[in-house]
Amino acid sequence: MAVANNQYINFDLLRYQNEVLDITNKFKGRVGDTQDYIKLFVTSNSYPVDLRGMKLLFGGVDPNQVAHRHYLDFRADQKTDNLQHGHCTVYFDENTFNCDGIWKQAYFKFIDANGNTVSTVDMVLKVLDDTFYAAVGQTANIAVAEFKKLVEQATDKEKEAEQQMQSLSDNAKAKFQAAYDEYKQAIKEVYDEIFDEKKGLKVNYTRLQEIAQSIQETLRQAQFHDRPFQFDTVAIMKNYLELQDGDLAITSGWDSKDDGHGNMWQVRAKKRDETPDEINVIALQSGYVAERNLSMISADSLEDIMYGYSIKIVHNQKDYPKPTVFYYENAIGTEVGGLGAGSFGETLTKLVPCETEYTNNNSVVVRIPRNFYMNAKPYYKYGDWYLSSGNKTIKISLSNVDDSAAKAGDGKGSSYLSHSTGYFNYPTAPSDLRAVYVNDTAERLERK
Repeated sequence: MAVANNQYINFDLLRYQNEVLDITNKFKGRVGDTQDYIKLFVTSNSYPVDLRGMKLLFGGVDPNQVAHRHYLDFRADQKTDNLQHGHCTVYFDENTFNCDGIWKQAYFKFIDANGNTVSTVDMVLKVLDDTFYAAVGQTANIAVAEFKKLVEQATDKEKEAEQQMQSLSDNAKAKFQAAYDEYKQAIKEVYDEIFDEKKGLKVNYTRLQEIAQSIQETLRQAQFHDRPFQFDTVAIMKNYLELQDGDLAITSGWDSKDDGHGNMWQVRAKKRDETPDEINVIALQSGYVAERNLSMISADSLEDIMYGYSIKIVHNQKDYPKPTVFYYENAIGTEVGGLGAGSFGETLTKLVPCETEYTNNNSVVVRIPRNFYMNAKPYYKYGDWYLSSGNKTIKISLSNVDDSAAKAGDGKGSSYLSHSTGYFNYPTAPSDLRAVYVNDTAERLERK
């Protein structure tokens, strides 16, 4: 077992002197001994190195030319040891010194917590009986010249500043202290001006932010009720809770934007015992109702709304019969919930206003309001033509007809929304025209 006293060997990681240190009184060991140790004082440019978190690697080539690499255990477990101040006790394991003789190559490598090599200290070890020598820095000098130069410059500047401070008279020192105190007081006043809990800028700024947020919320809720609200669909309008009595609303479509059912609505209070029909009067989630407002619609848009749904019937009567149009719901077999659910037979029967266009004496185009639109084709049955969608039905009567001639044209009709250029729809190119070139700079339109 090695014997050691409280004397430390100084290892400076930046300054190495090629000198041989006799450490016989500091370290004694024999081949095969366990827990041999050496006490080190590790410095860097004469300043203590904080060894906490570091690892120590000992390596070299022993007299039998066997390479060694040992991670050594160093601790602050003896009196006067202090890792933070660079004092430690390094323990060699039992496999370090296996033979007597001279270690011509040996080193201590200090590694930080991130695995980076801080520095390497080279040595020559010599074991002769009871004497142990170490030549520190003899094998290699790893100090970087540029780094040493920078350290020296910093040290010189520090000494120069220290000399200048020492050369100041007591009066100058007092003036400096007074200026420094005044500076600290100014900083404190500025800090109080900003962070004072009652009147500081930060408190006032926070209050202004709260006021601004309150104003923004008020404006958001008000939403400038002096102008119409714009919605893509009727469903979106119904769920918008901020519509108030007297507001105007415009919907671009009914079920989807620009589906041909755009309209203008007047928001008002619901009348006593009023039941909105959900066509011309819409119940809103806010408790108000939205009623169609045709007074603000342009002439072409009004025409489109009143007669924008066209139904073509091929009747083969060789005549110009006058149509009569009815609308009703819940005909037998179409009731919501199945046959017999609710009322029995037709409900909400209406006589629908219409316009008629005769393309020839065997077909007719009947135009009715857009809100009666159905995605359906007319079919002939029992002397009349019908269009159906769910529980809704449109019936078109042409008075007395030749049944066999009418059946011959069954299935050839159609229904469609007109391509309006009014307020609510985008203009659409006509499908029944073609362009004819007149010359290089002009064209004319002709019917197909």
